[in-house]
Amino acid sequence: MLDLRKLSGFNLLDFLTGKNSFEEKALKSNYRIAVLLHSLNKVLQKKVVEGTEDLESLVMDSGRGVLYLSGHYSIQGLAWSKILRTNHIRYKLSLRPVKVDGNRVVFRIEAFRLYDHNPRSIDPIRIFSKVFKFHRKLILEEIVEEIPEILSLTDIGNEIRVDLNYFLAEIPEVAGAVSVQKVIPEKGNVFLFVRSNTILKPLLDFFGPDYLRIEPISENEDSMLMLWRD
Repeated sequence: MLDLRKLSGFNLLDFLTGKNSFEEKALKSNYRIAVLLHSLNKVLQKKVVEGTEDLESLVMDSGRGVLYLSGHYSIQGLAWSKILRTNHIRYKLSLRPVKVDGNRVVFRIEAFRLYDHNPRSIDPIRIFSKVFKFHRKLILEEIVEEIPEILSLTDIGNEIRVDLNYFLAEIPEVAGAVSVQKVIPEKGNVFLFVRSNTILKPLLDFFGPDYLRIEPISENEDSMLMLWRD
C-alpha cells in the first residue's frame, strides 16, 4: 500500500486542507527594479574609464525608452586628429533595448555622433562622423573590453549585449530564480521588469538603495501593463 507520508515533500496538513505545496513553490511574482544611473556612473568611472587609455569620461542617462551614453575621447596620435585639428572629441550614442534572452539584454545603436571638444560654428568632426563609421568600433571596443564578463558587441556590429547573469550569480539566494522580461530606460533610470520565485531582498541588500529600488507589481495594474507593452 502506498504510504503518502513517506513521499518526499508531502505534507499531510496541506493535503487535507486542499493546499498544494508544489504549486505554491512554483508561483512567481512580478517586480520592477530601478537601476539608478546617477550612482552607477560613479562605478563606470572607476571600473571602465580609469582602466582605458583614451576614454576620458563615460556618463549614462535615459529617457523615452532610450539609454544615452556620452563622454570625451582622446584621439591624440591618430592620423585623423591632425586632419580635424583636435586631440579630443565628444561622443554621444543612443541605445534602445530590442531583445531580452536568458537575462541578456541587447541594445541597438540608434544614433552615434562625434563633436569637437571645443564647439565651433561649423563642426568638421560632426560632419566627419556622419560619413565615416569606424569610430563606433574604436570607442565601443574600448568600453566593452574593460568588463567583458558584462558587456560584448554582437556579430551585427551595431548592438551591445549586457549580461545581467553576472550580477545575479554574485547572490546565491537569487541566482537562477530571476527572469528578466523587459527593459525600459526612463527618467535617469533603467527599469527591469522581472519574474521571480523568490523574494528579491538579498539583491537590494547586496547592491544597496543607492543603486537599486525594488517594488512588487501586479499584472492587473494598468500602469504595469502599459510599461510592459511592446
